[in-house]
Amino acid sequence: MAYDILIQNGTVVDGTGGPRVRADIGVVGGRIVALGDLHDRDAHRVVDAAGLVVCPGFIDIHQHSDFTPLVNRACESAVRQGITTAVIGNCGHGCAPLTDPDLVRMVVVGYQPEWGVPLDWSSYGEYLERLATPGVSVNLAPLVAHGAVRLAVMGLDARPATPDELAQMRGLVQEAMEAGAHGLSSGLEYSPGRHADQAELTELTKVVTPFGGIYASHIRNRGFTFVEATREALGIGEVAGVPVQLSHFAPRPYAPAGTFEQCLDLVYAARDRGLRVTMDTFPDIFGPGPVAALLPPWIYEGRPVEGLAKLQDAEVREAIRATFENPTNYLLRVDGLGSLILSYSKSHPELVGQSFAAIAHLRGQAAHDAICDLLLAEGEDFYTALLRHIYATDADLKALMRQPICAMESDGIISAPYGPLADFTMNPSSYGYTARVLGQTTRDEGFYSLEDAIWRMTGLPAESANLRERGQLREGWAADIVVFDPATIRDNTTNDRPNVYPSGIQYVLVNGQVTLTPEGHTGVMGGRII
Repeated sequence: MAYDILIQNGTVVDGTGGPRVRADIGVVGGRIVALGDLHDRDAHRVVDAAGLVVCPGFIDIHQHSDFTPLVNRACESAVRQGITTAVIGNCGHGCAPLTDPDLVRMVVVGYQPEWGVPLDWSSYGEYLERLATPGVSVNLAPLVAHGAVRLAVMGLDARPATPDELAQMRGLVQEAMEAGAHGLSSGLEYSPGRHADQAELTELTKVVTPFGGIYASHIRNRGFTFVEATREALGIGEVAGVPVQLSHFAPRPYAPAGTFEQCLDLVYAARDRGLRVTMDTFPDIFGPGPVAALLPPWIYEGRPVEGLAKLQDAEVREAIRATFENPTNYLLRVDGLGSLILSYSKSHPELVGQSFAAIAHLRGQAAHDAICDLLLAEGEDFYTALLRHIYATDADLKALMRQPICAMESDGIISAPYGPLADFTMNPSSYGYTARVLGQTTRDEGFYSLEDAIWRMTGLPAESANLRERGQLREGWAADIVVFDPATIRDNTTNDRPNVYPSGIQYVLVNGQVTLTPEGHTGVMGGRII
């Protein structure tokens, strides 16, 4: 029998963390069928990987590509950096279930009506069908978003759920799990998730238990109440009996000294008790977020047209000014407006890359007025305007990255430097986090061994997200494979140019189909909803 594809002469790093070996890989029907010395075997297509590393396709365990794959089904920014599977629906943000297209924009990252993709589904199953048809170039592993579930039942009501509402939400989570969701995500610094209590989250998480699902959480606070928020997330997992994924788990720069160490102690103690808990981070001290999150939530909690009306009200502006002068906001606390950078604006692309302090100066306005006017100019999709902020100190980020249970991820979005998404980039990691980890972090700095770095982007996230038969190069497992040059792999993004493809990724196979070659994207749509 001839192989469909034979990858020869490469250095294989299999995604287990074990040592590299010299081996060939035979692929038939989308599966790996042989590993070893296969030089005398026939194949319909041979890839010569001499001098290159062959490893599992990278699994981005924390993405926000719930909508943008519908706009760019080639999934360029993912494929070009070797991502073969993206776990979407994180931070309580997601596209389904959908009862009110007007409200759901608040929990859909990257939605613009002019991109030509209507929000015209209702159930979770209908949404997954839209993702799958007519195809995508990477695998998508969806989580059902608590924010979308709460919006569908309660809107933006800032109160605990009634028993009837909780029953309705349980039903929506059940429907999503039956349709193919991998678990439940929450975003407890955002609306509407921040209005849910631990009891609500625990009851909804219990629904995913029989399906072997996970609970992934952007926890309630990583600053002054980081310890309490960590306890809450672990408690939800223990009571519900599900694995817990702690999303971008670095402490805020203003977290009290010693807080991070306490939180890590809680995590490892929970693991000792038998809870399967892991964590993740992106390899950057700057993180993404919505510009609207700089404002008091009561301003944007409601229909978009209502938020725009509030932004024009003089009394509301005065209330916003007061919050800027005495900040309790988790973003404003970091380092002032000089470290908060506009990263996406449909209405004012000329201001992208500027700090909000600089924008206020350029416009001759107080900072709160400049931000309100920018959001007004965005129109009803003002929640799509994005910023970058200091996510963690370099020391804390490195401490998190050293944790043996920490996977690497993008906290990004699938995009492309052409077409409708050309100017829409959530962060540089959307285009280059895998190359940064393998190039700058591993090869240049020696922070990880090559085997460890690859495991943190393959085997570990696959195990954490319960992705079966992916994340390792094994006979019988899915042929999601990356071939890269360890000498030239490099993240080429900068904060000023965040939408640049990396160097060094030579070939990408998704379910055994060659999706990237040195000549570029092949146009193959071999991804699946898994």
